[in-house]
Amino acid sequence: MFRRPAAWKSIPPGAGHLSGFLRLHGHFGYVDGPLKTIFSDVSGETVPRFDKAGRGGFMRRFFTLVCLLCLAIPAGISISGCTRNPAANYCNGLGYGLKITEVASIDLEPRTTGISLAFGQTRQIPSPSAKTCKGATASVAAYTYGTTNNQLVDISPSGNMCAGTWNHNSGGGIADYTICNFPKPLPNSGGLPYAGVFITASASTVTSNPLEVYVHAPVTSVSLVGPQQCLSQGVLAQLDAQACYSTTNAAGQPVNSLLCKPPTVTDATQFACPLPTVNGVQVPASSIPSCSTAIGALTYNVGTASVASINSVTNQITAEQPGTTVITASVAGSGSSAGYFSTCPPESISVTLANGSTVGTITKGATQNLVTTVKDTNGVTITGLTLDYQSTDPVDISVGAAGAVSTAFPGVASVNAICQPATCNPSPINEVGLYGTGLAISSNPVTITTPGTASDYVWFSAPGQSQYVIPVELISGTVGSTVRLPYVPNSMVVDRLGTNLYLGSSHGVMVYSTASNSITKQDPNVPGVVLAVSPNNQTLLINDPIRQTFYLYTVSSGAFTTFGGMGHAASWTPDSKTLYVTDSAALNRLPENVAAGITAHTDKLYVNNVNTGWTSYPLPCSVFNATTCPNPSTGAQSLAITIPSVGAYLSGSFTVSHTWCPKGTVGDYASMSFYPQADVVNAQTDVLAATTDGQHILGAAVSPAGITLSDIGVSIPATGCTVTSSGTPPVQTLSPLSTGGTLAASINVNSVSATKVNQVVPSPASNLAFITYTGSSTGALLPYYIPGSPAAGYVTLTGSSAITAPLVGAFSPDDKIFFVSTAGDNLIHYINVQTLTDTQQIAPNLPACTPDIAGGGDAGCLLAAPTTNPVPATAIAVKPRSTT
Repeated sequence: MFRRPAAWKSIPPGAGHLSGFLRLHGHFGYVDGPLKTIFSDVSGETVPRFDKAGRGGFMRRFFTLVCLLCLAIPAGISISGCTRNPAANYCNGLGYGLKITEVASIDLEPRTTGISLAFGQTRQIPSPSAKTCKGATASVAAYTYGTTNNQLVDISPSGNMCAGTWNHNSGGGIADYTICNFPKPLPNSGGLPYAGVFITASASTVTSNPLEVYVHAPVTSVSLVGPQQCLSQGVLAQLDAQACYSTTNAAGQPVNSLLCKPPTVTDATQFACPLPTVNGVQVPASSIPSCSTAIGALTYNVGTASVASINSVTNQITAEQPGTTVITASVAGSGSSAGYFSTCPPESISVTLANGSTVGTITKGATQNLVTTVKDTNGVTITGLTLDYQSTDPVDISVGAAGAVSTAFPGVASVNAICQPATCNPSPINEVGLYGTGLAISSNPVTITTPGTASDYVWFSAPGQSQYVIPVELISGTVGSTVRLPYVPNSMVVDRLGTNLYLGSSHGVMVYSTASNSITKQDPNVPGVVLAVSPNNQTLLINDPIRQTFYLYTVSSGAFTTFGGMGHAASWTPDSKTLYVTDSAALNRLPENVAAGITAHTDKLYVNNVNTGWTSYPLPCSVFNATTCPNPSTGAQSLAITIPSVGAYLSGSFTVSHTWCPKGTVGDYASMSFYPQADVVNAQTDVLAATTDGQHILGAAVSPAGITLSDIGVSIPATGCTVTSSGTPPVQTLSPLSTGGTLAASINVNSVSATKVNQVVPSPASNLAFITYTGSSTGALLPYYIPGSPAAGYVTLTGSSAITAPLVGAFSPDDKIFFVSTAGDNLIHYINVQTLTDTQQIAPNLPACTPDIAGGGDAGCLLAAPTTNPVPATAIAVKPRSTT
């Protein structure tokens, strides 16, 4: 198609017939035909338009002309410098101006927050970002930097900033831009040492956005000005802070002064440091700027990520999981602990079965999920907590981390959930109790029964009297082969799952596998008495009375830690996080201790917690001394962990409880007592035990008439620890958690002659308890007590009239049999729990050890004289087994 050049001029309409070549401004074309109309091109020029005949003739002749021109051009000619659309290379699309490959804009960040520099501090300018007009990255060989005040911010050619001035032409071989000098004079904004400067980056005649640089005196400390209370899960708050800097007073001494603060902080008692003085005049509080104005935006970080999260752009903090965390703030490249933030802790934890009941039955092999509801101190429901679910009988009835109850054997168990630091509601140790964080809280108990009957494996030993362990398998009813131990044990404990027996000795610990009925490990590095094994079967507590040392021994690796002290009884809480140990000075008078020179026992309670470590507390004295102990108690030789495990009851002339709510002032670590005494019950007890329903602490003590049994009723509150705030500014104090212990019944068990009470053994169903003791009267009876009833009863032991005392006993996990060892006949009696009758007896025939005085090879033998007769069992371990 013929296209008119833009330079052609218009032809007036009505010009008639044109024929021949038309030449306009050096352009030509062949025309032959009547002039028909006039039309305009895109530039506004008009060109002739011909009728059909004229157009046809014109086009034919034009085509002929083009062909002639093509033939006339030499074959070797080349045409260059032409493009299809040269205007596309330019940003405006018109063929001139800024090209699409050149720098169109420069971005200098962080434009929203700026940069903070302390006097004399250096920092490289963040790399500018150059873009083309199309948004693509533009290539820049080098940037040129500018500043609005080079006395406050000096910039080297490479873009290194100095909050002051760089050295120039220093001489002496000192390179330029290596020494940053403080600004001279120092900036002064209303008497305060800060100012703002803007910097830019330029390239290819394009300049970036101005970026503000905050120049200020070095900050000595930052204090968080945040929420003055805990926030419920999911709630947001704005973080802010106040900062101090170092200056001098009238005497020329360095002092800290307030540099910036939020305008909301007006009370002088809330200032992080004193107001500054300029020329002897104190700067008014109203003249102190906000930190974002004086020193720029601060960067905040959370110490414990589970407690809160921070939006780094807006500096808003969101409450996540209960607890208190430290918040650090950084500015001008330096950071410090600025304060604390708290997400509200649980106020209550409610646990039920799926039907909403707290008592129920789950058949063997079935699984049921507990329903757990947690409310915080604001009454808001909390989700996503990491709770410790506990079962008093994990072999038969276990509960998983998410609250799923599984039943493996018939039995009865109490199950509850505990929120306990550090996995739930944590806090720094110096802020335990802040708004109730850093403290543990327990749910109500749920009682679960799995009906049926199971068989058992039972192991018998006699620490200090025999070097053997005897296994018994109840399906066959026969006594197994005796297993000789490497040394005479001084103690035996079994883990909650019945996997191992742990036996202590003066030569080291011995590990006995219940699966293979053999010793699987000996470790001479930890000699002493095994006092307890953690419910998770990971840690032993061993006490060496010679070295007066506690060992916390890791079973799998053999590693251990030590702590100085002496103990007699110990127990872990079901979650394996807290260990209670009691000691009594009265133990120094025992004949075996006197003979061994063990006289370092004291009246003391030790507690080891995974969050707070070891702590110790003096207990009422137990040995008369006119000056230090005019009214001795019987000493804390026994303890019972409450159910739920909020604390422990200790035996003595008065029975007392120590619980997990600390006592003292929040924030004052020195004032804190972490497991203080909570309750005192006027009941003398030598031994203690807790019923699995959590409603009774049962105690017994030798009395002139025989044995006195004490039934202490307890009521564990299903709420958090009490935090009281008072004063201005408010001071928070913590109070011990009372378990509501009251003496519900005191029963005289007069039909026995006892010199020592050994045990009170509650049944798994909490509806029965037996008392074992040491005595010398033949025809001894086995006392029992039904918790909550007004009287005790007795079981007649059969098989021999020589029985002098029921020494030690244990229930089968299915609550069908009570195994009891007796002195005199040295037998094991099977007591039917339903009928309270002695239905079967077996003879374990534990061989007696030979004491040193008779040529024995082990000092661990405590027998007064050698004997060929078997000795009675004084330790029993029971594990359920399938009947199929």
